[in-house]
Amino acid sequence: MLLLIIIILLLVAAYSGYVTFEWRAEKEKINVIKDCATDLSDHPLLEIADAGSMLENLIENNASDEILRERIRQYPVSARTLKNSSLILYKATEDEKHLLFRTAMANFEDFLISVSKRHDYRIVLKENLDIMKNIGKELKKRITDLTKEEVEKILELSAELGA
Repeated sequence: MLLLIIIILLLVAAYSGYVTFEWRAEKEKINVIKDCATDLSDHPLLEIADAGSMLENLIENNASDEILRERIRQYPVSARTLKNSSLILYKATEDEKHLLFRTAMANFEDFLISVSKRHDYRIVLKENLDIMKNIGKELKKRITDLTKEEVEKILELSAELGA
């Protein structure tokens, strides 16, 4: 009987050790995924943060249509990268702020794509510069450092963009 109890205790200890090892390995994988998604978002975040000011500068300095349209076509790529990084972060953390940020970047991407197809794009951009600059003011941190309140503000602003 004592031998059976010892065997059971050894099996429980072995299983507990195995489960702990697997849990740590899974947690490490999630941390690597989060780090990669965060690193992937750093540059696009800076680009979107500066988009309003950059476009304002180009418009005020009467940039050519080619230059302005080229900039407008580059920003949706950054917004899409942020949208995808946010989804990865949401799946890894289940933090709702990443899902909200994803929606905000989808709004921003959709706005820029629709603006790029319009013949009166300069007018539409001018009408939305303040909103884009306000979004930029909120994006002065890494994606994982944004608070839920900041993300909600970005989402609210992105919903105001009108093409």
